[in-house]
Amino acid sequence: MPSKRAALPTPTITQAEDGTWGLEVPGVASTAGHPAPEWALAKAVEAVRRAAADIVRSWIAGRPVTPAQQEVVLLVTRGDSQVYAWLEAGLVEDPKRR
Repeated sequence: MPSKRAALPTPTITQAEDGTWGLEVPGVASTAGHPAPEWALAKAVEAVRRAAADIVRSWIAGRPVTPAQQEVVLLVTRGDSQVYAWLEAGLVEDPKRR
């Protein structure tokens, strides 16, 4: 019987008091200090890609990996455009972005 896929974590983007922007993907990656939301989003793609590599290394080393982390790794294998689309879709619903 196939297992149910885990939900991807919901990204959030926030503006700091100094006017810079950051993006967090809970349990996966975060990035901060960017001059615009678009920069935060672009840097988040890089951060998620690096986090996926770390998740794979942890899994190979025998450390526990959550189902959501596994889904992030699978998403990253589909390419940066898929990661960007996921982050952007999560942010459309993010009330902190406004």
